[in-house]
Amino acid sequence: MSTPTDHEALRTALGPYVLGDLPPDEVPALEAHLDGCASCTAELAALTPVAAALTGLRGSRPALPLPPADLGDRVSAAVAADARRGSRPGGAARRAGTLLVAAAVGAVLTLGVTRLVAEPAAPAVPLEAVPVAVGAPGVVASAGLVPHTWGVEVKLTASGFTAGDRYRVVVLGPDGTQFPAGEFVGTGERTMRCNLNSSVLRERASGFEVLGDDGRVLVRSSFPRA
Repeated sequence: MSTPTDHEALRTALGPYVLGDLPPDEVPALEAHLDGCASCTAELAALTPVAAALTGLRGSRPALPLPPADLGDRVSAAVAADARRGSRPGGAARRAGTLLVAAAVGAVLTLGVTRLVAEPAAPAVPLEAVPVAVGAPGVVASAGLVPHTWGVEVKLTASGFTAGDRYRVVVLGPDGTQFPAGEFVGTGERTMRCNLNSSVLRERASGFEVLGDDGRVLVRSSFPRA
């Protein structure tokens, strides 16, 4: 059974343990202690998500908020308290590590709240409705057009294209030149929604066509003049 001194020494090892910094030869004793100590197990459960959150932030290098103003005083007080208790070598540093993990909780939570408040909502997509003419029996279609800096995006909603058949989409230039805008596979009676992209700028795009495998135009749209 652990003595109070052993319990305190093992508890202060929780910080390095969740951060992966505890010496391997000390891990078995701590894990054996956790099997029979409810308070240390609860403390470990509180610290473990913090270590995972800190790991998730690695690589993105966000600008974290400043740590609590009294963190230095808290660490110094913990070190002094450990010295007065005569805890084993390294115990003070481990206690400091535990406090640093606790401070990181506030940093991670503050960062998340800051992001929720500071990040602006995504701008609304400038969707332009365009007329659609259908030349295939059973096909129902509508479309919208999104002008981008790199070209146009055709948002096609349709049903009635033969399930499993391949269809090709082209955007038309001002002189009728066809520019590839992607392909899709028919879904039969089920409604499909396709986002089809072409590198033609909006001011040069005059319409789009959906072509069957035989090259026949099944759906056509003429864009209003930009």
